[in-house]
Amino acid sequence: MRFSITTVLFAASLASAYTIANRQTTLPACAQTCYANTSPAPCNATDVACQCVNENFGAELTKCVMSNCTQSDQLQAQQAVIETCKTAGVDISGGDPFPACAQTCVQNTKSSTCADPNDDACFCKDTAWVQAVDTCFKSSCTDPDLQTAKDVGEAECRAYGVDISPTVGA
Repeated sequence: MRFSITTVLFAASLASAYTIANRQTTLPACAQTCYANTSPAPCNATDVACQCVNENFGAELTKCVMSNCTQSDQLQAQQAVIETCKTAGVDISGGDPFPACAQTCVQNTKSSTCADPNDDACFCKDTAWVQAVDTCFKSSCTDPDLQTAKDVGEAECRAYGVDISPTVGA
């Protein structure tokens, strides 16, 4: 589960800001148009946390916003994204949304089935890896960081179309 700081920080969830922008318009119109024309799949349209870590979705949004918004609007959109993701429990302001206590769990847990370290979908499908990371979270983190780590991990996997909630449990 690796994250591109540019993609995640700026637009991995520009779309999620749009959800709130419908109620509190802080997202520039150009960015709202980009959101309306970009699919968050496999994330559900109302799953803000998933959208916050969906790199493909974020890359498409970033491309659109960079092409269609002024620099001022880009900065305004970026701030709206950061705040919206925080509200959804995903802090992308530092690039990696996992709390510090969980980052080594994700980075250092080895998979016996995933050869490509950048194939996050493979890691999400590897039940043994998911369970090992979850165990590491539980031994390395305390609440609220433990809950954040689990929430971010589940959202990351939903962004690859994989539901790991039955694997990690409560």
